[in-house]
Amino acid sequence: MADDTRTADGESWPGLDEAFTRQVGAVGGTAEGRALAESHTVGDPAAGKARPLGLPLRLRPGLRAELESLVAACTRMLEAVMIAWEHDPRVRRVLTVPEPLGTLATEARDTRVHVLRLDLLPQPDGRWGVLETNANCPGGLAVVGRARAAWRPLLTRQGIDLPRALPADDATWTGRWLLDLAEQETGRRPDTVALLYPHHTSRNAVQSYHDGLNALGVRVLHADPRELRTGADGGATLHGEPVRHAYAKIQLPELQHLFGDLGPCLQALRERALFVQNGLRARLLGDNKLCLAVLSDPRFADLFDPADHRLVQPAVPWSRNIAHCDGPTVRRITRDRGRYVLKSPLDTNGRGVVVGPDTDDAAWADAVTRAVGEGWLVQEHLPSPRLRGGPDGSSAHHDVAVGAVSGRLVSAFVRSGHEARLNVSRTGRLHPLYL
Repeated sequence: MADDTRTADGESWPGLDEAFTRQVGAVGGTAEGRALAESHTVGDPAAGKARPLGLPLRLRPGLRAELESLVAACTRMLEAVMIAWEHDPRVRRVLTVPEPLGTLATEARDTRVHVLRLDLLPQPDGRWGVLETNANCPGGLAVVGRARAAWRPLLTRQGIDLPRALPADDATWTGRWLLDLAEQETGRRPDTVALLYPHHTSRNAVQSYHDGLNALGVRVLHADPRELRTGADGGATLHGEPVRHAYAKIQLPELQHLFGDLGPCLQALRERALFVQNGLRARLLGDNKLCLAVLSDPRFADLFDPADHRLVQPAVPWSRNIAHCDGPTVRRITRDRGRYVLKSPLDTNGRGVVVGPDTDDAAWADAVTRAVGEGWLVQEHLPSPRLRGGPDGSSAHHDVAVGAVSGRLVSAFVRSGHEARLNVSRTGRLHPLYL
């Protein structure tokens, strides 16, 4: 990779190990390396959308400890937001949830963030740049874990030194963390787990959970959440059989769309008769982009442990609910589109993101008007670091994403691409990341 020199569209980031990148590039050019790279994909093969992962990358020594501290502190701060949202009108005013989901979040009362993925844009000044907190169902953590494990023997044989494995590198991790968490939360280790996802969702999105649970001897049921019914005890049943533990692959836009058909499922979740990763409140708030407005604004510092706040708040770009910005601020945002990004609070896969520098003046003004009316997040635009070293000398935008379970770092990856929005559902490519 190139030296850290300023370019018109960003800098390379010194946190990636350039010597490792060159070594892996040479191995990846061999027949064995090409075959290995092509064997690990993300996307739906049945729909012709499976794409190979990029070559592995590695962070420089010492950064793993920083990421472990950051993701643990973010988890604790998000849980503090879950608690405060119930009784603090300041938080409710900023972190808005459309009805009827707002009522659902209030009634749910769960405050644990079980699994979290942080999307980061590391900056040359040392900031990590927290762009999103994803308290949802991030399948990429397992995909890159399997790839890291598969690359390890080949790279080791080539004399390339690797750091210790991450938890997600274990083939049964997808089952093990879910079972451990379910036992911790419910007092019972599941022998049956339902995988819940809408019929139109690719089974490939949950296959790693099927495989991990199966390898541990757990019976797995696949179902659309609309198939659940309410049993005599108020719990969920599936085709007449009680179901008490599940992994739910349901994105927030789908939850909104299917809301009227999910009565029994939502009742079981609200009453905690059905365990899923990240309960309703954690999903509706922790996966809500407006939670960054609470983490960013120093007026909310009293909600958090001071040590956590000192660590996390400087890492979050300036972020606000634009509906509560005063007139001069909104005019500045409209005028200086190169400095800002707009994000629809509950959208996923980059669909509701408007990047100011990539938008013309008229479209940006329209987006600001809509964002004010609908209460979107407005955030300081951070430049993307550049991943260099392609065979033609090209470079791409990249970020760093880390995943945690109960605040403990379990997996990591880099996304690279030629768009500012690096979502894999668009054109982003996943790279397994060694820490």
